[in-house]
This record gives sequence, C-alpha cells and structure tokens, in this order.
Amino acid sequence: MTAQDRARLLVDLVADPVCPWCYVGLKAFMAAKERLKNEFIVLPRIRAYQLNPDTPAEGVDRQAYYEKKFPDEGQRAQMIHQLKAAALGAGFAFDPSKPAHLPNTLKAHQIIRLAHFDGAQERLALALYAAYWDEGADIGDDESLVALAAAAGLDAENARQDLKNPKSIAEIKSEAEAFRQAGVTGVPTFIVNERTGFAGALPPARLAETLREAAAATRVQ
Repeated sequence: MTAQDRARLLVDLVADPVCPWCYVGLKAFMAAKERLKNEFIVLPRIRAYQLNPDTPAEGVDRQAYYEKKFPDEGQRAQMIHQLKAAALGAGFAFDPSKPAHLPNTLKAHQIIRLAHFDGAQERLALALYAAYWDEGADIGDDESLVALAAAAGLDAENARQDLKNPKSIAEIKSEAEAFRQAGVTGVPTFIVNERTGFAGALPPARLAETLREAAAATRVQ
C-alpha cells in the first residue's frame, strides 16, 4: 500500500499527565501507531483533561493524597501491581509510586498544546510524562516545563510567555471542561475521527485492532 492509498486516522488522546494509566496509554498508543503505519496516516492530538482541577497551583503531597483517596493499603498495592504489569505489556517499565508531588496539570497541558503547533507534541508529551513518572520532576513548575519544551525543540521564551497567557489558560480550562461535559469520566480516552471513542490503557496489539475497527466505522478520506 502506497502512502497515497492510506486513509487518514485522526486520534484524539484525552489524558492527564498525573494519571499513571495515561502514561501506559500513551506508550501503548505509540506502539499501536507503529503497527498501523502501513495502513493509515495516523494523526494524533493529545487533548487536555484534568482529573483534579481543584488541585492548588503549588500542588500537594501525592502520597498523602492517595492515602486519603484510597485508604486501603492493600488496594493501593494492587493498583501499583496492575500498573506495572500493564506497563510491561506496553513495552516499558516504571514505578507508579515514585513521584512525591501531585501538581496542578493546567500548565503541563498548556505546554503539550503549544507543542502541537510546532509539530512536536508526541515528543514533548513523552518527555513530560517520563520527567514526572521516571524522575519525579515538578511538572507544575514554569521553569521545569520551559526546559522540557526547549529540549523538545520549542522556543523557550515563547513557552514561558504562553504559560502566562490568559487566553492559553482559558483555552485549556475550556477544553478540559468540554470533554468532561461530553461524558469523559476516565482517562486515557481515545476519540477516533471525532466520532467514536473508548477508554482504557489497552495493550498495543489490542489498541491497534480497536483503532482499526473504529477507523472502519468512521473513515475520513
């Protein structure tokens, strides 16, 4: 199949960087995209969603937050086990308990969105998720985000200004709220060709097949 014969496959990945399942989902999507490259021109967009929009701007202690949200220690241990197993299925390993800080992700979403306009969104998102989950970086901090943006090839000063731009802030809040109002209650959620969606961090092979089936029902020429 030539490039001209491949159909376009628009995939909106609705996610939040502080969601560990979204890290698994992003990695699985990248692997699924590779599986589909000979069939489709895959056009991903990483969209904003905030699991905890009321998190203070300075963030909170993550361990204390999860102990309050999931008081059963056994349940928390089981969740970590499931996440590690799912990550291995997606071709990587990470420790979901590593980050000590739970930031407000509004600014992280601004940087991810800004990278879309520079054609660097996937690269930036992967770096941002890795910085948080693998290194424990504070992805609510302006300068940390500017450094990630610069490393992904974005203009550092432009990124710094975007983080302070009221229009950018309002657009992210609006986007995240729009998905909530549309019925998104869990992430990652995948929306195919702006018409059909499904939630969950599926293994790469299953995700590729699910995307393939959705494409057949919602084909964009």
